[in-house]
Amino acid sequence: MNRLLKWLAVVALVVSLGGHWAVLQGVAWTTMLARFAQSMPLAQAVIFTFDGKHPCQLCFAVQKGQQAEQKESKLKAPERLLLFLDLQLVALPSPPPPAQLVWVLDSVHTHLERPPHPPPRAV
Repeated sequence: MNRLLKWLAVVALVVSLGGHWAVLQGVAWTTMLARFAQSMPLAQAVIFTFDGKHPCQLCFAVQKGQQAEQKESKLKAPERLLLFLDLQLVALPSPPPPAQLVWVLDSVHTHLERPPHPPPRAV
């Protein structure tokens, strides 16, 4: 179960960073290379695969998906990026101290006074 959660976290991170497009593009290139290598020498198949002049349907789908994602991210761009916590927004007024706390503080204050001079003798 722990291993499954780790893999799910990795997949979520890859997808959130746009890595799924790279995986799909890799699949497209592999498929194209295999298809071109059946009808021409391998060196020429590699050139045809990566020259950008012979895209497959999956290449078109990846390109459309990336463009749609870029348009969507531009529409949702924040107006202002907050890099630090704005303390003025978070500052709350302190509540008034409860009556017991005031009494405790007053009693502490009276006990902090200096003892009488000279100290009283024990009876």
